[in-house]
Amino acid sequence: MTGIPKKLEILGRKILHRALVPGFSSGGVPGSVPDDDELQRILILRQDRIGDMIMTLPLVRRLRKLYPGTRIGIVASESNRIILKYEAGLDVITYRKDPGRFISSLVEARNFSPDAAVDMHMHDSTTSFLYTLSSGARWRLHIDRENRLPFNIRVKAPQDGHIMDTFAGLLSGLGRKVETDGLNREIVLSKDETGFAENFWNRSGILPGDCAAVNISAGGENRRWGIDRYTLVCSCILDLGLKPLILYSPQDFKAARAICRSEPGALFSPVTPSILHLAALIRGVTILVSPDTSVIHLAASSGIPVVGMYLPFDPSLPKWYPWDVKSKILMASDHVSLDSVSPEMVSGAVRTLVSDTIYGDH
Repeated sequence: MTGIPKKLEILGRKILHRALVPGFSSGGVPGSVPDDDELQRILILRQDRIGDMIMTLPLVRRLRKLYPGTRIGIVASESNRIILKYEAGLDVITYRKDPGRFISSLVEARNFSPDAAVDMHMHDSTTSFLYTLSSGARWRLHIDRENRLPFNIRVKAPQDGHIMDTFAGLLSGLGRKVETDGLNREIVLSKDETGFAENFWNRSGILPGDCAAVNISAGGENRRWGIDRYTLVCSCILDLGLKPLILYSPQDFKAARAICRSEPGALFSPVTPSILHLAALIRGVTILVSPDTSVIHLAASSGIPVVGMYLPFDPSLPKWYPWDVKSKILMASDHVSLDSVSPEMVSGAVRTLVSDTIYGDH
């Protein structure tokens, strides 16, 4: 039955899209907002994954400096808005799938009344476009690529390199160049999250810098790697004089326990109430080992080196590797599972990265 509500949801948005589009003229398709246009309000569309918000936030902070008198709003999803929980100076509109609440959020976008709306998605998003139309923004920005939606500014953002370069190029279409150097990347936390982490480290008697975090959870079954494999990597970490800190989502509680039983030297992470508590917990660890998931971007935002395991299902994947942080990328030979990534490969990457981190530039 879950497929029927989803189809109705998509159908409803298509009908709404067709009803709204004729009333909006795309006009020309310049590459940026005109130089003489003063933007009083900017709306960013980022209603997707947690990792996307983690990567977008430092660029939004840069926008606030470039446009000090401008109000900036963000359309966030129910899951990724937590990254903005303590971020000051932003108007947050929450996208919800429920039809009634979705319409209500469109009204919020309208009331925000932006001069420009920027779709940060690198693909056609009818949902994003409905927000831009409903908001009444006179400038509607999208990356310059072929799509079916009538945005009236198509920005020639960089297509090669990391996705952060593309994001920065797209935001530069607002009229002022957005640079990626020297970005403030760390997520703002409260005493609740930092106190949670401090209590754990005080109880364990170990410092974060003496640990390597090992995240065993991921977004899909094909990204699971196996208890025995993680146990072997934990043994390697212990041989390097570090303590493995096992991170897990609630459904992997038993697997995490099994790893700690098999390798008694491993630390069992406390249950983290939110991703902000996880951010506080891993700050300062030496490295992170993880399959492809938002935890990788969370670690990178705090400058933590990453050993990442990836599936080759997306040709644009290199764009989404850990950004501006030391990393070792291990790619599986097919998209079915991570089984082709051996414990020896991961252990070798851990040794190299730990050596570079401890004895390299530091």
